[in-house]
Amino acid sequence: MKRLSTLRTHAAALAGLPSLSQTQISNRWQLHSDTVRRVLREYSIRPAPGPWKRPCYAITDVWRVEGVPHAEMLDQDQHPALLEPLLTGKDLAEELGCVPATIRNYARDNIIPSLRIGGSIRFRKNQIEGLFDVA
Repeated sequence: MKRLSTLRTHAAALAGLPSLSQTQISNRWQLHSDTVRRVLREYSIRPAPGPWKRPCYAITDVWRVEGVPHAEMLDQDQHPALLEPLLTGKDLAEELGCVPATIRNYARDNIIPSLRIGGSIRFRKNQIEGLFDVA
């Protein structure tokens, strides 16, 4: 019985989250749509059921590709930060006032947290804000 109540609690925490089309995922990750399709296929992500004409994917599956831990997915306070688009090295360099090579080096040396999607490095703004004074 405890397991069923846990499942209900988890379902309630994830209720109301959006489903994203491939175009929206492409904009979120700032990757070409062919790369997005390849990544979704690599991770065996299936379209979410729904009434839409084009396939849409659950944001929780997108977060899984991005490496978001399950506990963060269930924390509703984290959802606004997780729903923000990811930053490229160039975007982050502009915000921090440095060159993109510096950002790539920091990511390589694990000075700043990063994630790889389709061979590209991306950054979460909320993780970077804690390290630097980025507004």
